[in-house]
Amino acid sequence: MSILGLDIGTTGCKAIVINNEGRILSRAIGQYLMIHTQAGWAELDPTDVWKEIKSLFRQVSAEVSNDPIQAISVSAMGDSITPCDQNMHPISNSILAFDTRNIQEAKFFENTLGREWIFQKTGQPVHPTYSITKILWLKNNKPQIFKNAGYFLCFEDLITGLLCGEAVFSYSSAARTMAFDINDYSWNEDILEIASIDAKKLAKPMASGTVVGRIQKDLAKEFHFSENVKIIIGGHDQPCGALGCDLFQDGVAMDSTGTVEVLLVTNDAPILSKEMLQSSICFWPHVKKGEYCACGQILTAGAAFQWFREVLGEKDAILAAEQNRDTYDVITSKFQEMPSSLLFVPHLSGSGTPEFNPNAKAALYGATLNTNKYDIAKSVLEGISFELKINTDLLEDAGIRIDTLRALGGAANSKTWMQIKADITGKIIEACQMKDQCPLGAAILAAYGIGMINDLSETTDFVKREYKVYEPEEKNQSVYRKKFYDYLKFRQKIFGLYEEIGA
Repeated sequence: MSILGLDIGTTGCKAIVINNEGRILSRAIGQYLMIHTQAGWAELDPTDVWKEIKSLFRQVSAEVSNDPIQAISVSAMGDSITPCDQNMHPISNSILAFDTRNIQEAKFFENTLGREWIFQKTGQPVHPTYSITKILWLKNNKPQIFKNAGYFLCFEDLITGLLCGEAVFSYSSAARTMAFDINDYSWNEDILEIASIDAKKLAKPMASGTVVGRIQKDLAKEFHFSENVKIIIGGHDQPCGALGCDLFQDGVAMDSTGTVEVLLVTNDAPILSKEMLQSSICFWPHVKKGEYCACGQILTAGAAFQWFREVLGEKDAILAAEQNRDTYDVITSKFQEMPSSLLFVPHLSGSGTPEFNPNAKAALYGATLNTNKYDIAKSVLEGISFELKINTDLLEDAGIRIDTLRALGGAANSKTWMQIKADITGKIIEACQMKDQCPLGAAILAAYGIGMINDLSETTDFVKREYKVYEPEEKNQSVYRKKFYDYLKFRQKIFGLYEEIGA
């Protein structure tokens, strides 16, 4: 007996199959390209995403034919939105979370209902990242698409719906729309009303781990699955990642670095205080019933390092290909041992918490004729890590203890990056050695849904995890302590320039 967990991300999707002993039987990866037709716009063609997912399913099915898949669950990025017809087939491109075309729509919600009121209801600080602001943008700017849409779906409900024929998704993903009341687990009628959105055009929110149906017969035939394969409600990718890395201990936070970096902690209740609102810390339901997630975000983390690679790392990429090495390893191997003398603010697509300013821009300070590109590359990783420290400090100031950061994502494979994080934050870093925590979390939910496991907080006997530990090094910490304060001063000056010289 095996189960399949699928994770849908910004630039790719992953599938993992595990058996009833928690052993990985198969994994597969698919990729697709973001679409940038205008400045500030970020889209995906959802048909490309579905095509890649179907390819993954065919691949893993062939590899586990001796241990057939019994259940499927989906982990997916949140906040994005896809207009679909009544059969849940997309009628337009998906608008991604960090697309900022809808700044005015976010301001409309804030001015109409109030920032504090929305936070108390939804747990989300008003921002254009959330789905409801993107739907309102469609209404205001693409009225024909808005009118023709039978559904407005995020990726969890879109793919779950295509698999089983029902427009359903998890509470955790519903909360990322900024239209879901986290106090009574239902759509907020006031928010939907001012956006002129009928709740029938949104998926039905349900608890993660719930069985919602069986795979559609034509898909079962295409994938060589049994028609009895059950579809289980999954979750937003970050809570699924937290489940995958067993985040249930006090003092441990998840640090997930992909395109966006997310610092996530779990709590038994949302902390909807003015301090949390001022810091733009969001709260939403965990995939484990009765628990909540809180997070800080760095909107361009892995994306910032990728930007460096694309702009300045062409020769490193060629060298890496010749030596059969990872390009990022080639780049970091050229770093000086000591901290760089540069300051880099990594706001290449707006700032994350605490300001959540979509107009924020990146900035580099301290370059001289002696500066080389590897100094800049290291300052990029330092800047991202300084933003991480800002967020750990915010959560600790709110009374949430953080001793250890459990790192996952591609960055967890980089010894250099992990050590920089440890030195700057002063925290122990546990880098997950098992890949694909988000699809693993989805697979665990599938196992839970069919009774393979009984408690989501007790999965250590079901899935074995290994971590590589990085501890802060005092020789670097003393330098970074001063540099962090310099970074804060420079960062503050940069924010002051947006109004003076324009965003």
